[in-house]
Amino acid sequence: MKKQFISLAIAMALGAAPAFAADCGEPPIDLPNVPEGASSDASAIRTARNAVVAFSGKVDTFMTCMDKRGTILLPYMTKEQKQRWDEDLADLHDLRRGVQTEMNVAIRAYRKARQ
Repeated sequence: MKKQFISLAIAMALGAAPAFAADCGEPPIDLPNVPEGASSDASAIRTARNAVVAFSGKVDTFMTCMDKRGTILLPYMTKEQKQRWDEDLADLHDLRRGVQTEMNVAIRAYRKARQ
């Protein structure tokens, strides 16, 4: 009886803690296509910008989920696992930053070509 109670209590605790049950899924890697700014029209730039904003939102959602999971998992990880965890999230952030920078360059080129 005591074992069943303990098992039930553990199951309830795990079910109540969303970070335990949260599955963040795969990191977003569906990079948006950024057009060449100088030779693009306004609708292509607008579409690309919207895609970059959507991609950035997916990255934010994923990283927020991983931060929540990390608060629970990191204490149980080895030094190497923690380092890999940090590197993976930093790589994703750098990927997002690169796409955003590429989009900004395209917008500037588009505007410069229209002056």
